[in-house]
Amino acid sequence: MTDMTKILKDGITVKDVLENLKKREKQFQQGVSFAERGRMIRKLFPDVYETNLKKAENCLKGLTILPGSAELHFIGNPVKWHENIYDYDEYTYQLNRMVHWRTMAEAYSFTGDERFAKKILEEFYHWIEDCPCQPLYRENGELAVQDFDGCKCNQGIWRSLEVGIRMYRTWPFIIHHLMDGGFIDERFLEVYLKSLYQHARILYLVTPKLWPNADHNHYLMENNGLLYIACMFPEFRDAQVWKEHALHEMERSIDAQVTVGGGQIEGCASYHNSCVYWFALPMLLAGKYGFEISGHYQEKLKKMLEYSVHATRPCGGNSSWGDSHTYNATLSMASFSYYLAFKDSSYMKNAIYYYDMDALRRQIGELIWDVPDLQDLAGQLEGLEEKKCQPKEENVNWQKGLNQVFLRTDWSKEALYVMFACRTPVQNLHAHIDPAGFEFSAYGRVLLGDPAIYYYKDDENRKNLKSAHWHNCLTLNHENPWKYIASWAYGEQKPGYILNMDQDYRLIYSVAEHHNYEPAVHKRAVAVVDRKLLAVMDVLEHVKEDTSVQINFHMDSPLAMADSKKSFAATIDSRANIGIYSDRRLKPSLVPAKISTRNDVWHDTMIARFEAEHLAEGRHAFLSVAYPVPEGQKLHEVTDIASELLDDGKVRFGFSVDHSHYELELADKTISLHSEKEQGAE
Repeated sequence: MTDMTKILKDGITVKDVLENLKKREKQFQQGVSFAERGRMIRKLFPDVYETNLKKAENCLKGLTILPGSAELHFIGNPVKWHENIYDYDEYTYQLNRMVHWRTMAEAYSFTGDERFAKKILEEFYHWIEDCPCQPLYRENGELAVQDFDGCKCNQGIWRSLEVGIRMYRTWPFIIHHLMDGGFIDERFLEVYLKSLYQHARILYLVTPKLWPNADHNHYLMENNGLLYIACMFPEFRDAQVWKEHALHEMERSIDAQVTVGGGQIEGCASYHNSCVYWFALPMLLAGKYGFEISGHYQEKLKKMLEYSVHATRPCGGNSSWGDSHTYNATLSMASFSYYLAFKDSSYMKNAIYYYDMDALRRQIGELIWDVPDLQDLAGQLEGLEEKKCQPKEENVNWQKGLNQVFLRTDWSKEALYVMFACRTPVQNLHAHIDPAGFEFSAYGRVLLGDPAIYYYKDDENRKNLKSAHWHNCLTLNHENPWKYIASWAYGEQKPGYILNMDQDYRLIYSVAEHHNYEPAVHKRAVAVVDRKLLAVMDVLEHVKEDTSVQINFHMDSPLAMADSKKSFAATIDSRANIGIYSDRRLKPSLVPAKISTRNDVWHDTMIARFEAEHLAEGRHAFLSVAYPVPEGQKLHEVTDIASELLDDGKVRFGFSVDHSHYELELADKTISLHSEKEQGAE
């Protein structure tokens, strides 16, 4: 066991730490105990109290929700920390984050019911005994970096990410909530400090080796954990070194991870919104523990909200690009994190335009004990429903650092909205195999969706969810643009990027190109025409003879039909619908699929896969027109779909609809539009 004299500053004892800690906690509480804060929250936010108590009672029974199932299940009494009942790494990881401890700690502050406090302490001592840390160094003296990355060692219980999350999300709150009740004594604190020291050493020594470029969301949580330890216990001999290191790495991370446009480098909207909180947390700790965060850091954090807004669908939820989900970690979370950092509720007014107040309150409930001034928050929320408003941003946004584009006709809930991206090689393996893919929503719902995350388990479901075949993508010969090896492993990728984005009063468009089917080159343009339909233009160069092409449209409904003679597919839902008309060379088939909105939850959908076989060698172009209609309206018929390859490298596309004929001309990376009324049409 670690000698306390080696980890604490000279002359400092555990008794000293306990006395200092009591004084600091009272100072931070500003004369208001956590029990009093609990009563205040119960009065101001009764829904938060009720939700917590229901969860906490289940936690006492050993019931909680963890990855592998969306339902409550029994984790054991005592907890089976090593058991993986769903054969899913994320289960063990998240069980050992002890989020249920924080739930019970909050319930103790709400009620004073000692059952919650005693249960936490019982499980704490059991975990310390049952889950010792693996050696930090190998026998040859080498730092055992890879033993703290993944489930390979000790079932991932001491994976560096879990180490970081425990230190900022759960373990500090045992102290915060139980201190006033007398449960934090010298015996407990000595065991706690020894384990914290182990955690801090991993975060200080190992994580910089895992993320030398500071370019992953994990690194934020790990450094937040180290920063929390250093601030909360300055009596540690190395506390100042840890603090300076963590702050330096958070500054380095915000430069490495936040692009000029404000997007988090991984390009997954729900991870981006979570990162807003992780970047905001040092601001909260700075206010509490009295240190400064640079102005540069704060400005980059503010910029992140622009991406959060543009990545929000008109119908609510965020674009589910890559390993994103749309049920939580949305604009509601980002806007509340922004409030925590800057005491500015302006983005919450945008959030409740797209979500109801309950969605915002759920996010507030998860972080309510982080709020320094509950009265101010209550005042900000009072009458917020009447103050909700659309964002004051441009209708289009090109995230050049991420090779993503957001296009919308306006900021209403009924707007036509396209998220379009082409970024290869990918930043990391949270990205899916979806070059020049898109998602499309209109009239209050997603019509052509992205399959999203569901889970990280390495199986056929994960393979499908990450493959181009389940995205709104073009494939050749039924093959992915690059090799899918495993959930966290891809083959080599070739360049892919957004070439252009532009708009005028009739046309909003973007053009992308990628080389992952070399020697073939795929160029795709997506264009919202006359604020009513989406044209998808695909151009293939250097195609080998006898190649087949598939153009996939992932319709967010299981109710669909297809007509091969008309090269047509459509949803036949009771809600808003979409009709997809394509080149007569392309014949549609319907492929059952899934879309996920949150972890372990998905629903049935249908892919319209348009295919042409035995292409001749050379150059080809295809036009597809996706025309949405509001609930209860009939689909519009699109005819005369054609494409013409011009001698100067340009491509002309044409189609007729609504008594007009349209021509779109793609010249390199720009598009022009011309239309004329059919003869006799008014």
